[in-house]
Amino acid sequence: SARHTGGELAPVRLELEGRACRITALVDTGNTLTDPATGKAVMVAEGEKLRDLFPAGECPAAAELQDPAAALERRKGEGRRWRLLPYRAVGVPWALLLAVKVDRAQVGGEDYGPILVALSPTPVSDGGGYSALIGA
Repeated sequence: SARHTGGELAPVRLELEGRACRITALVDTGNTLTDPATGKAVMVAEGEKLRDLFPAGECPAAAELQDPAAALERRKGEGRRWRLLPYRAVGVPWALLLAVKVDRAQVGGEDYGPILVALSPTPVSDGGGYSALIGA
């Protein structure tokens, strides 16, 4: 299978309102997605893998993530934690992802503090070795 170059796998711990989840991310020098509001790196993670961050039954399902605007609309009462993030990818001229601001992200040994995590409706790796991407 295809391999990203310039990337290494790192353990990730995300925290949100006292809950935490652990995933593996590819730290990818080619990933330049940033939060337009802060300029900080944005993590793109497989939505399904973040279930532990949310109360039971509240993690957005893959089908819901296919329509991020409607998903955001349903979360209007949850304050400013949720937003839509525009992005471009290979074969995708322009799209939106539903993103949630986590309280804290640790990638490898590095503390990123609060960052946006965009929830992908589809797997982010072709081989399944990681379930998130973040710029180096």
